[in-house]
Amino acid sequence: MKTLNIIGSGRVGRACGRLWSQARVLAIQDVLTRSRDSAAAGAAFIGAGRPVASLREMRPADVWMIATRDDAIVASCTMLAQSGMLAAGNIVFHVSGARPSSDLAPAGKSGALIASVHPIKTFTDAESAVRSFAGTFCSAEGDPGALAVLRPAFEEIGARVFDIATGLKSIYHAGGVFACNYLVALIEAAVRAHEQAGIARADSLQALEPMVRETVDAIFAQGPARALTGPIARGDVETVKRQLAAVDAWDAGAGAIYRSLGLVAVDVAQAAGLDAARADELRSALEK
Repeated sequence: MKTLNIIGSGRVGRACGRLWSQARVLAIQDVLTRSRDSAAAGAAFIGAGRPVASLREMRPADVWMIATRDDAIVASCTMLAQSGMLAAGNIVFHVSGARPSSDLAPAGKSGALIASVHPIKTFTDAESAVRSFAGTFCSAEGDPGALAVLRPAFEEIGARVFDIATGLKSIYHAGGVFACNYLVALIEAAVRAHEQAGIARADSLQALEPMVRETVDAIFAQGPARALTGPIARGDVETVKRQLAAVDAWDAGAGAIYRSLGLVAVDVAQAAGLDAARADELRSALEK
């Protein structure tokens, strides 16, 4: 069994570490975070590994996982490469969706094989992530030799791994940001609109929940085109004009959101069969 050292024991590192340890896929060796206490907490959650507070305390390992914040990946890798602990054929990988494996170039120059594997999943807490990880899609890119080890390691804990081009990581990750992070922002915008109309925040969330859940279910059951409802799906130009005027008068930023998403919705509606002339009317109203 290959040994694994983890640098940065956040939610992803902890969840994957526990899963690999429990499945006896990788032997967790050392866990490094900013403080010995947090490293100890990480190792305790994983159920394996020796907590350390400095890179100097870490032992050589077959595989190194950098599970830090995105902006700390390069610095962490550089320090690892300069430590002299890497041997030819060691694997160094990170789990960022936004950053490419080329961020690990310092390790590559030291003879290591480099890669990134990104779970497409929200890690709100490590415990729930462990329970629900099976079936998670993971994008992977990097050196073939590294992926030959990492792909089966992730598949052994239930992941569904697919390839992504190194140069397309940013646009790929933006897709996840649209679907997940910006969905939160969109619901917040909806609640603020309701508050402007005199509806209490708690009541707004309660009222929106069934509609949002039904819409999300429909998207993944039938596809976006069949899931789209509302004035744009119906080609109701006058309603769109009135709503846009009201939103603009209330908040210019919300008006910009209405316009930009409205234009995307017109494309979706047209794909679902909306008349081209009516679609053009809607675009004209939204672009004014």
